[in-house]
Amino acid sequence: MKKLSLLLCLITASLFVGCSSDDDTPVIDQSSIPGTWNLTDVRSENGKVSATIQGVPVSGDYSVDGKDYDASITFTEGTSENDANTVAATGGFTLVATVTIPTQDPVEVEETIPSVIGSGEWTVDGNTLTTTVQGETQNYEIVELTGTSMTLKIEIDETRTIEQLGNIEAAITGEQFFVLTKQ
Repeated sequence: MKKLSLLLCLITASLFVGCSSDDDTPVIDQSSIPGTWNLTDVRSENGKVSATIQGVPVSGDYSVDGKDYDASITFTEGTSENDANTVAATGGFTLVATVTIPTQDPVEVEETIPSVIGSGEWTVDGNTLTTTVQGETQNYEIVELTGTSMTLKIEIDETRTIEQLGNIEAAITGEQFFVLTKQ
């Protein structure tokens, strides 16, 4: 059970690194993005995890929810064509992840996420919001964008080596949603 708890912690950390899917969704009105947005919800859908622990294949579902939100993200549009759009985030939240494996009690782990996104640059191409922070690029699908609400999604589809569990390979898939409300 201890190894499953550690696996859950590592899965939740990987949920903030993923790739978004590219599809033919209409272009988003980029002019709605600049401003300060509060993080109001984090959740997952279709979360699956599989690994082999001590020679036994293990697979199950995971879900992620957030709480104790204290994060805001400010998107600033460049003042000219040559100026980059900037993003700056402050604060964090608590991530609550639950892994359910058949015949086992669900394992729940809470992890404090002290900082979201970070500070860097942002662009929009179609319905993809791309942030570049400290050389790391992250693509988010803009699922919804109104004058007061924005929902971003990342697709998780990765295999991670978990050193803390003796270099176990874990396959992680699912969708992670971030809901922002404009101040």
